[in-house]
Amino acid sequence: MLQELFSDLKHELRGALHKKKHPFKYVTLSTVDEQMAPRSRTIVLREVSESLECIVFTDARSEKAVHLNRNNKACMLAYHPKKLMQLRLDGELVIIENPLEIKRLFQKVSENAIKDYTTTMPPGSIIDSPEHVNYVTRKENNFLALKFVPHSVEYLRLKRPNHLRAIFKIEDGWKGEWIVP
Repeated sequence: MLQELFSDLKHELRGALHKKKHPFKYVTLSTVDEQMAPRSRTIVLREVSESLECIVFTDARSEKAVHLNRNNKACMLAYHPKKLMQLRLDGELVIIENPLEIKRLFQKVSENAIKDYTTTMPPGSIIDSPEHVNYVTRKENNFLALKFVPHSVEYLRLKRPNHLRAIFKIEDGWKGEWIVP
């Protein structure tokens, strides 16, 4: 049954890429700041590999980019309200540095979304009003692609008579073990 759960969680996570309103399309990413405090934000899953490596995009000047230079440990949390399923992936964030891969990923950014990577001021800067945001050209972007490499996935499914909770670790070949809900 554990392998069925793992197949299900993999199917659901990868399904977020193909279904526009899938609840796993937007997940919570947590990093650790300079004071070792957790910092969480909602991000968009862009790609999920067969090995569950996840690609996300950010502005190179964002807090998460600064955080991972000191501590690249991260956590992703996804929740499916209809299935009452929660996934927690623990792992590391890695900056994608291969120029061909960056170019491939940047080509996926729509014209509407390009504004996310072309502001003149870094994300989080204080402004007088939303109309006071200025942009540079697409060529002058601050696009940064990150790969989340999981080392464990915790699966929780709320159901009666018993909740299901399991942990899957890459070091065990994603074999899985039951844990108390």
